[in-house]
Amino acid sequence: MSIVEMKFTIFHYLRVLFFFFMALSSYSFVVRGDKSSVLIVDVRSFGARANDHRDNTKAFVAAWDMACKSSSSSVDLIIPRGEFHVGPIRFSGPCTNVTHLTVRVKGHLKASTDLSKYRSGGGWIEFGWINGLTLTGGGTFDGQGALAWPFNNCITDSHCKLLPTSLKFVGMNRTIVRRISSVNSKFFHMALVQCRDFKGTRLNITAPSDSPNTDGIHIERSSNVYFSRSHIATGDDCVSIGQGNSQITITSIKCGPGHGISVGSLGRYPNEKDVKGLVVRDCKMSGTTNGIRIKTWADSPGLSEATNMTFQNIIMSNVTNPIIIDQSYCPFSSCSSNVPSKVKLSEIYFKNIRGSSSSKVAVQLHCSEGMPCKKVYLENVHLYLASSSGGGSGKQQSSNGGNEAVSSSCRYVRANYIGTQSPPPCDQNLEANLIEATSSEPQTKNYKRWIRLSIYVFFVLFFQPLATILGRLYYENGGESTYVVTLLPLIGFPVLILFNFFSQLRQQPKSTDTNFNQSPSFTTLVSVYMCTGLLLSAYAYLYAIGLLYLPVSTFSLILASQLAFTAFFSYFLNSQKFTPFIVNSLFLLTVSSALLVVDTESQDTTNVSRVQYVIGFICTLGASAGIGLLLSLIQLLFRKVFKEHTSSVVMDLTIYQSLVASCVVLIGLFASGEWRTLPSEMRNYKLGQVSYVVTLVSAAISWQVYTVGLVGLIFESSSVFSNSITAVGLPIVPVIAVIVFHDKMEASKIFSIVLAIWGFVSFVYQHYLDEKKLKTCNTDPVENDGTQTW
Repeated sequence: MSIVEMKFTIFHYLRVLFFFFMALSSYSFVVRGDKSSVLIVDVRSFGARANDHRDNTKAFVAAWDMACKSSSSSVDLIIPRGEFHVGPIRFSGPCTNVTHLTVRVKGHLKASTDLSKYRSGGGWIEFGWINGLTLTGGGTFDGQGALAWPFNNCITDSHCKLLPTSLKFVGMNRTIVRRISSVNSKFFHMALVQCRDFKGTRLNITAPSDSPNTDGIHIERSSNVYFSRSHIATGDDCVSIGQGNSQITITSIKCGPGHGISVGSLGRYPNEKDVKGLVVRDCKMSGTTNGIRIKTWADSPGLSEATNMTFQNIIMSNVTNPIIIDQSYCPFSSCSSNVPSKVKLSEIYFKNIRGSSSSKVAVQLHCSEGMPCKKVYLENVHLYLASSSGGGSGKQQSSNGGNEAVSSSCRYVRANYIGTQSPPPCDQNLEANLIEATSSEPQTKNYKRWIRLSIYVFFVLFFQPLATILGRLYYENGGESTYVVTLLPLIGFPVLILFNFFSQLRQQPKSTDTNFNQSPSFTTLVSVYMCTGLLLSAYAYLYAIGLLYLPVSTFSLILASQLAFTAFFSYFLNSQKFTPFIVNSLFLLTVSSALLVVDTESQDTTNVSRVQYVIGFICTLGASAGIGLLLSLIQLLFRKVFKEHTSSVVMDLTIYQSLVASCVVLIGLFASGEWRTLPSEMRNYKLGQVSYVVTLVSAAISWQVYTVGLVGLIFESSSVFSNSITAVGLPIVPVIAVIVFHDKMEASKIFSIVLAIWGFVSFVYQHYLDEKKLKTCNTDPVENDGTQTW
């Protein structure tokens, strides 16, 4: 061997040894679990073999034990490509030192078909009590359920053995599951129990449409769960939300075939926990038996509640029951559907639901007779009957050549409709869309509501005339500042702060749960208070000018036209529908005000010029329009912004809008320089300085009490009903004005009062008819043109 060849050989061996020791060092670095490294654990290193029929369960368990007990903070458990047969496995924690544990499934896992290996109600692959798990890799979990489905007979056999769930997660925190597939599960594909902060995305879940109880994803007693961008086609619910869940978000799911996305079933067992804060949005249902379903057991053994649930932007394609609430769920012969469910459903929002229904009844809201549904909202629902021939018309042709329309069916629910509605709503109630009570509620609740209504009516009927008379008394005895009179309806709001404080002390503490229907943001509230405050200040200023130039009797009767303006604005903002009685009411009130336009005798009693009288009339009419717009806007805000309908919300709105309006008027007072004349005005007041202060303070307080009554009536009923009570209070003022200010009571005023009262009675009678219709609401849908809105 030459020297050159010897040198080359030595160099070659040295290089081999160098790479050998580097590799050994690297291996030792990983296996020893240095905390700064990622430990790689491959199931093949523990005896797992792909692509043969041996049972790899022990190898998988051994690999898991090493991964979980590692001292490394990050571990990757690798299941490589290939087909692996495994029996039931429990990947249990806690993994004390591991903060990031990733299970990468690249292969195809097949479950054992020997049912004796599985415990009843357990899982095939179970993950339990682990923090920071990620399950990913693009692999497949094959439950091989076809041989087990004939044994899924728990409906007929109460002593049956529950089949295993393919993937079960118990007591997990901060879990991510992405890019995996589950096929042909024996029971549920995936189940979450007592999990928190769970995220699943890009999942593919499939089973035949006739496979029993193969729910895609079942969630129970978990919180902060998020599933998105997945396809689920199975034999039962694509997603089922069981008891005890909160903050669940389901988005961008393609579902079908299957039974749709379901809340429930709820109420089967004693001591079930409530369901709160569910959002289902941007999903598509294709060929499913249900679209969005809420189901509770009849004859439920205990009380529970499901609330704060939103279903938004859902597309239905040939779905049998697109929207369904079923509180008489009773799939077993042993249960009784005659006993009402004790699960309380409330705050349910169906928004932007569109597509085709394979049945004529597209919306079923069948609630419990013992626990009627509350605050159910349907906004922009557009469903049509799917063509039996699969054509593109979207509606099935009837024998007479017309299109057959879908319908709604309701029991023990007062639904609230917003925007376009197809099918038509179950009832035609127009006014009470914010009232929670139903005919089947305990009578004590109806009594309480009528007590509240009576108190609010008294506030409006007594304190508004009193405030108006006190304002005119100020003008009659030497007061000249329109800004002072403008401030009177606004500046008294500090009195309500103390009242609101003690009211809140008596209320139950609010839940600390945050959810999608949480209170409006600070920016939203500021915008709302600014907007309503500015409108309120404009109304108050026009009001002050009108009261200055018109006799108080004429002024108050013209102001009664605000009901017509409220109805006009409610038609656009709140989709108020006019009935003959409402039209009659508005006509009478309008004529009542119009009579005073040509009342020349009233002009002679005011000691003002013709121009000033016209200005007063225009400003009073403008004030009527302003308050009509404001009240309609407040009704819209209660429905769209203030999701929590409580007396505290009413008080906050009253206080803050008055604060904003007061600031605006005070700026005008100081900018105009009128504030300089106030000391001399008080000294020269005809009734004395003390009476000057008492008059203004009493007027300010009266206005605030009136405002509470006004907003309270909107909260309990509607803006139009609230304003109708105001309208009947206004004719009281002319009678008082004749006594106090010796106003003339001409025939035109008497006739105007009669018309105003007649208009009020007409409207109240319509309100009574609406309430009566709600009490007789049953399963028969009301036919209309399909465009009824709220």
